[in-house]
Order: sequence, then structure tokens, then C-alpha cells
Amino acid sequence: MQRLRRGDPAGLEAMMDRYTPYLSAIAARVLPGRPQDWEELTADVFLAAWENRRKLQPEKVKGWLAVTMRNRCINRLRALREEELPLEEDLLTLSADSPQRALEDQEAARLVREALETLDRTDRELFVRRYYYGQTVARAAEEMGLNLSTAKSRLRRGREKLKELLGKAGYEFEAD
Repeated sequence: MQRLRRGDPAGLEAMMDRYTPYLSAIAARVLPGRPQDWEELTADVFLAAWENRRKLQPEKVKGWLAVTMRNRCINRLRALREEELPLEEDLLTLSADSPQRALEDQEAARLVREALETLDRTDRELFVRRYYYGQTVARAAEEMGLNLSTAKSRLRRGREKLKELLGKAGYEFEAD
């Protein structure tokens, strides 16, 4: 830490060696499935540490790094919300063992995207976080500032809407 405070790049390198796994773990929890963002944000946090090296207190470095990483991840999530949520073709990971099945899978993926587009922005974001990125309902609700029971009921409505749209298109479902 002393080397870092003196402006020695070796001090920054030592900090990076020690805290990169820790910061990556924080980023992975807040931004699951986005490793390119984890790397970029980790680099940003270390740059901020370098720029603030004279202000950092050795006993509080780990906490400062964690808070800085979490804040940058949250800012990235906000920026992602402003963009259209990505709904790639692999939203439904169905096996395509024949050309007919591949065509059916593409149609199902299209119908899912259409169904999601009918949801309001909050419901759509919640649905994508849960079923596309695999976030727990509790974590998605917390990060979006929603009550857990509200998030669960929004997801239930989204599933019902999806089931209805796919049912109209001829897809069958087992009883709940």
C-alpha cells in the first residue's frame, strides 16, 4: 500500500494481484453472465484507486474497492436498462435435431420475444433477469428496488402471458 501511495506502479500491480478475484466476484453477482463488463469495470476500479491513491487508507482499501465496484456495476445496470434489453435467439435453448425442429425453435423464440415486448419495461427487465440471466427473484427484486412479493407476482403474470401467446400459436404445456 505504501508503494501505491508513493505512485509506484508495482504497488498498483500488487493491489491488482490481491483484489482482482474479489472484485470480479462482486461484479459477477451484480452483472451475471457479462464477463466482458466484469473485466472492464475491474480495470476502471483499479484506475480509480490509482487516481485516489493518496486518499486511500490502508485499513479501508478492501471496503473502498468493494463499494466502488458495486457502484460502477449498478451504474452499468442502469445504462443497460436504457438500452433495449437483449433478447437473443438462444433465449429458448431447445435442441435442434432436425431442420423442422430448428424452424420450430426459431418460431418459439420469436413468439417469446413478441410476448416479452408486450410487457411493460419493468416486467420485461425482471423476466429477462430471472429467466435469461438466471438471477434469483430476490436479487433481481433488490437490484430493481421491487418488493419480493411484487416481483414474484409480476413474473407469474409474465409467465401466464407467455403461456397464453404460445398456446394460441399451437404450443402445448403440461399442467402446472
